[in-house]
Amino acid sequence: MLINQQRYIGLTLTGLATIVPLVTLNCDVTSAQTINLTTFRSTALSKHNAYRSIHHSPAMTLNNSVNITAQAWADRLAATGTFAHSSSAQRNGAGENLYVYYTTATSITSDNLAKGAIDSWYNEVKLYNYAASGFSSATGHFTQVVWKGSTQLGCGASKGTKTLNGTKFNAFYVVCHYNPAGNVFGKFPTNVLKP
Repeated sequence: MLINQQRYIGLTLTGLATIVPLVTLNCDVTSAQTINLTTFRSTALSKHNAYRSIHHSPAMTLNNSVNITAQAWADRLAATGTFAHSSSAQRNGAGENLYVYYTTATSITSDNLAKGAIDSWYNEVKLYNYAASGFSSATGHFTQVVWKGSTQLGCGASKGTKTLNGTKFNAFYVVCHYNPAGNVFGKFPTNVLKP
């Protein structure tokens, strides 16, 4: 089971994939055209691998097929204004991390979007208990980022709009898929290593 994270202008809410957005009104998609996907993916890979090296996990490589499933889901989230995980079948059994950044600014740089997402996921490290390693909804993003057995990464990003409590925001959705999937029950001690 993986979790997701929702970010509302400095306030971070974490919960299960069934989390429901506060308000769903006026959602349209501008698509990834405003996001340089080459820069975004390169930065996402670099950030993942930097964090993975701290935990003695091998570097991942970008995989085009995995990029495609992640991008398709990011586009769907942006088009619908929803924030929920794709099905295992939609991502070909890969693991998944989600992130959304709401802002009234018209854009965010592609590298800052990637850094913000991966840093947010990794920051759960401070809550992880290596002595009782296992899945926790508070650390599921972190454990997927550093999961030793995940060797291929695919990421997508897309821009939509979202009206929350009467204010219209630009919503930047980030989806990363991990192959093979991490967060496998019983496999944490050998896949989430202490620095």
